[in-house]
Amino acid sequence: MTGGIWDDQEIQERTMTLKDSKTEQNLKDAFAGESQANRRYLYFASKADVEGYNDVASVFRSTAEGETGHAHGHLEHLEEVGDPATGLPIGETGNNLKAAIAGETHEYTDMYPGMA
Repeated sequence: MTGGIWDDQEIQERTMTLKDSKTEQNLKDAFAGESQANRRYLYFASKADVEGYNDVASVFRSTAEGETGHAHGHLEHLEEVGDPATGLPIGETGNNLKAAIAGETHEYTDMYPGMA
């Protein structure tokens, strides 16, 4: 690493070691767990609001924000090997849009119909 910035060779070597590794799977699992925790805590916060526990709701929201930071950190590492949901390249906005569209398309064409 030169001056804190990865050069192309270092990125390629790191990608080759991350792809299909236990570390890649661990990052995917951790990303999924942190993402689910974020959504659960936001749901819990909304319930606490309805029940009048505003301080508890605030704690849940703050905790959810921390989980978001953790999930984003894992996803930054996974950019090297692609979107954990679709396997498509991510990082740049154009690639992110393609991955998002593929993920949503999978949900309505394969995932949910398969649950009927």
